[in-house]
Amino acid sequence: MNYDVNAPRPRAVVLVVDRSVEDLEAAREHLGSACIVLTATSGRRALDIAAQEPRPDLVLLGCLAQDQDGPAVLAGLRRDTRTAGVPVIVSGPQAECDGLACLVEGAADFIPKPWTAQVLRARLRNHIELRRMREELNHRNCALHQEFERRLQMESTLHTSTADLDTFGVRLSRELITPVSAVSAFAGSLLAEQAALSVKGRHRLERIVAASRRLSRTMDDALRYSLAGQSEMRIRRVELSAVVADVLAEIGPESSARIAIDPLPPVRADSTMLREVLASLVGNAVKFSGGRADAQVQIRSRTAAGLVEVSVRDNGVGFDMAYRDKLFGLFQRLHAESEFPGTGAGLAIVKRLVLRQGGTVSADSVPGGWTTFRFTIPAAHPDQRSAGADGAAVHRAATGWAARADRRPPDDATAPPRTASEILAHRSGAAGLHAIQTTMAARRQ
Repeated sequence: MNYDVNAPRPRAVVLVVDRSVEDLEAAREHLGSACIVLTATSGRRALDIAAQEPRPDLVLLGCLAQDQDGPAVLAGLRRDTRTAGVPVIVSGPQAECDGLACLVEGAADFIPKPWTAQVLRARLRNHIELRRMREELNHRNCALHQEFERRLQMESTLHTSTADLDTFGVRLSRELITPVSAVSAFAGSLLAEQAALSVKGRHRLERIVAASRRLSRTMDDALRYSLAGQSEMRIRRVELSAVVADVLAEIGPESSARIAIDPLPPVRADSTMLREVLASLVGNAVKFSGGRADAQVQIRSRTAAGLVEVSVRDNGVGFDMAYRDKLFGLFQRLHAESEFPGTGAGLAIVKRLVLRQGGTVSADSVPGGWTTFRFTIPAAHPDQRSAGADGAAVHRAATGWAARADRRPPDDATAPPRTASEILAHRSGAAGLHAIQTTMAARRQ
């Protein structure tokens, strides 16, 4: 039921209780055109009328009835659940009626006698409208509560269904990985003996190997997607710069993209999930901009309202914004696999990991221009300290990694570790930073 003050309403029912017949007639005359007026000269009669249909929308109660005084009638109305919510306005001469005592007992208002028609109509109309609005509010609250309960039930059902689907996906992927891997391995071994095959046979065998490997990658990504919704989270303060440094170190010098990194603040996140998100976004930026001689990747951040928005930009091929809604769907691709390899699951995993940590994801692009992927993550509390290196120092180290020194010779057994994860796995704090910076210096020589 919707409340509309302009909608036509049935005439209000007003019960007037007073020992004075003249006052009852005056009330009927003043209110009769706007209300249905019921009258009673005794308190007992008033209580009987109030409990019957149509129940009054308001009671105008004289301070003194013939067999009960006003406060006693008021108390009787309040005790009866059928009339407990009906507003009662007490009326009487100031000298004979204690209006304050009636208000304390639960009366809605006090109108001293003698009253005029304008005052009486205005006061009663206001209280009748207030009562109707309270009833409408109660109806809406009940409807909202029912809707809330319904949505809670739907959410619980959806959560259970999602968990069941994730469990099914994990089990199915694990069950299929072994036979598919066996098919791929046996087919691959036959390629070594392809001299005994005809040209058509070799072609078919190559297609079997390629298809089985593609299926294996798809199942691996399906397993990653399912596990992204099930894995336990450990939310803590994480140095965003350190995670970026680790991701860039793993990408290594293969990329020719120029990578620019703004100072990045600490966040509250699961470090493993955050690393997977950044590895996917930065890896995509490097992959899709790799065809340009002036390839650029920018990693930026801004903080507002307790959230850190991280953006990863590249000047690669971009995508048509008309297909933006498909970006974060599982196994959705906007480019041919022959152009850019992949299963199309990476961004779906990114979205799932970010949403689980209380963030959001979005993207915009201009084909052939700049493409920006953004995600939000809760900012770290200022007074919370994290183990490991200082954020500014790690940012300097990450920027150094982005400079991309030449790769060390593969046969150099004495060279320092290549990746930040190799270093930080065994060292922390200033020692870990010193090791990163020493490694960078060695690689520049």
